[in-house]
Amino acid sequence: MTSSAPLPCDPARADAFAHRMHDVLNHAALALMLSIGHRTGLFDVMAQLAALPEGRTGSTSAELAQHAGLDERYVREWLGALATAGVVELDPAARAYRLPPEHATSLTRAARPRNAAATCQWIAVLGGVESEVVACFAAGGGVGSESFERFHAV
Repeated sequence: MTSSAPLPCDPARADAFAHRMHDVLNHAALALMLSIGHRTGLFDVMAQLAALPEGRTGSTSAELAQHAGLDERYVREWLGALATAGVVELDPAARAYRLPPEHATSLTRAARPRNAAATCQWIAVLGGVESEVVACFAAGGGVGSESFERFHAV
């Protein structure tokens, strides 16, 4: 039996839950950005460039792109996302970005086994089989390991 009458709802709880779901989305997007930082080596490059000469507050997106051998536009967009999330620091006047050493201890290859950026690669791996998992809900069965692109690389 279905009803079209709305269920009683506490607006404050509904609003709190909506905010929580928004945070989940933001954190999932951040996890992908962390994975990209690991896979491109950008966190390692930022950590290497952290020994800044006196008066410098970080590296520009162009400098980071050059050192990493990457396209500057994509590096700039990635840095913008990470600065917004508080993962990297931005000196707005110099347009210079810095990976704080306290953050590098969890994001660089030297951070093993605590490398959160490497672990975030699982979000993309699992997302890659979402359609197959959804199909299993209807048909049963399972998803073979061969469907998980980069499973053994991660």
